[in-house]
Amino acid sequence: MSKLSVIIPSYNCRHVARTVQDVIEKASGDIEIIVILDNYWPELPIPKHKNLVIVHKGQTGGMRQSINMGARIATGEFIMKCDDHCSFSEGFDEALKAHSELHTISIPQRYSLDSENWIPIRRSVAYEFATYPYIYLDRFRYGTGLVAKKYVGDDGLTVQNTGFHEYYKKEYALEHIMIDEIMIFHGSCWFMPRDHFFSIDGLNEELFETLYQEPQELSFKTWLSGGRVIINKHCWYAHMFKGPDFGPELNARGYRLDLSAMRRTERFGTTYWMNDCWPKATKPMSWLIEKFWPIPGWPENWQEEKVAFEEKYLQAELQKCLEVKNANQKS
Repeated sequence: MSKLSVIIPSYNCRHVARTVQDVIEKASGDIEIIVILDNYWPELPIPKHKNLVIVHKGQTGGMRQSINMGARIATGEFIMKCDDHCSFSEGFDEALKAHSELHTISIPQRYSLDSENWIPIRRSVAYEFATYPYIYLDRFRYGTGLVAKKYVGDDGLTVQNTGFHEYYKKEYALEHIMIDEIMIFHGSCWFMPRDHFFSIDGLNEELFETLYQEPQELSFKTWLSGGRVIINKHCWYAHMFKGPDFGPELNARGYRLDLSAMRRTERFGTTYWMNDCWPKATKPMSWLIEKFWPIPGWPENWQEEKVAFEEKYLQAELQKCLEVKNANQKS
């Protein structure tokens, strides 16, 4: 029987113990749980389990480092990463394993989690697209970083106050398709064969800053090296809702994101992927865009707009990507 290693990177979260308990209670197959504490100890003790591994990092190294560390420690044929504030459906592990392929990332459909009552809320989300990155917003955020965004309404971009059905229109239209291909995902939970994680070199700890752009890296590496990213609607997870509805004390992240680092990572990540800089890619980024075309917000002349935008705003990022390409060719 194949084993699943559940990797939970954690930093200043009050819900990590409850997340671990939820995994223990909901899994139906052989699992191990690997919690990587990023230079902190949780207030509530993590419940003991025969296959629980807790690693405490003496220095803060970030989520990418924690995930890579967990993958190296893992003894399972499969690995799943989840945030430290999630709950799961019964038998989620066996449902994911049953529909897994060698070079495939699988994503359970996602609910929001009411962390006070520990219950899933709203409707599940399965489908997201990468936002059009070549848009000037202000001098701090010129470009949107290929961020995952859910489809809303007929065109995928309808404003979000159009009603419940419009907000989940694509979810309703495709709810009968239980396994489907997706362009990108949220990032709070993913599942794959452990071998696939290492075949795409895990998560890069040098090129991309902070915890940001994890799903972009994993999605694009997988698609561009001949793999697939799929949604598996036979199971679900619920990710902590961080909005105001339940109050900041219950749903605060527990730390602040470095907005400057996020913006730098958005700009460099966009330039890196859109200029085909990853050395293991066997397909260009244009192939992935064409595969999921039309993409909400992307103009027909996106390639021309890309060149003009890069020349005006992304010269430093282009130079860095060129240096990365040259270094890869020499190695």
